Amino acid sequence: MGTSAKKIKRNDEAIKNLGRNIRKFRKLKGLTIAQLAYACEIEPKQLYNYEYGKVDTNITNLTLIAEHLGVEAYQLLMKHEE
Repeated sequence: MGTSAKKIKRNDEAIKNLGRNIRKFRKLKGLTIAQLAYACEIEPKQLYNYEYGKVDTNITNLTLIAEHLGVEAYQLLMKHEE
């Protein structure tokens, strides 16, 4: 009997929503991707991937991004009306 690897679920809708919120709040603050990434000590490409829902983030980066955007982390997770 072989062991099967447990497939990790990915909530694409939530990840894309998070990215839209990061982008929205970043633009409201007048920051570029590079500026926010530098402040959070992450690579600009990584932040770009978060914003466009290409990769999921971890709680540490989520809270750092929220802090530098001046919002609560939960606000980045909320579904906002377009």
